[in-house]
Amino acid sequence: MLHSPYQFAFDWKDLLQRGDVVMFRFPVSEDDAPTEPPKARPCLVLDVIHRRGGAYVELAYGTTSEGGANRGYEVLVKQAASRAAAGLDKPTRFVGARRITVRIDHAGFECSADELSPIIGRLDAPLLDRMNNVRARIQAEADIAAHYREERRQVQTRGTLEDRGFH
Repeated sequence: MLHSPYQFAFDWKDLLQRGDVVMFRFPVSEDDAPTEPPKARPCLVLDVIHRRGGAYVELAYGTTSEGGANRGYEVLVKQAASRAAAGLDKPTRFVGARRITVRIDHAGFECSADELSPIIGRLDAPLLDRMNNVRARIQAEADIAAHYREERRQVQTRGTLEDRGFH
């Protein structure tokens, strides 16, 4: 057997990318006062963001529930081959409308006892396309909301100036 003098150690944080499925302790609703931390569940990595010297991960909530809410914002992993690629044993919905952004070193990432990484799989190509469509819809709505906020700010500023006699 060949032994290399070099040690190759990869940190999962360096490998994480959009479309990965990770185990994360996604917070429950604020109305509930849990006595225990939330259970680790599969979550979809919508984005990895590098800013201000730190790395952040945007995660979409994963559930096996077949609810009807958030239908335009979900990525449904149903087919056996897609589930296997994503590391899932049951059909799972990733709900883009229910997402959170956390630091990449957040304690909520859960590694199994025999794995050194919370990454359990990755979406296949058709589901990556669906995820990108969901991301685009979320971004478009954020852009529209920002536009309306800017319009309101301009109207308020204009009104304030007119109230003080400026035209």
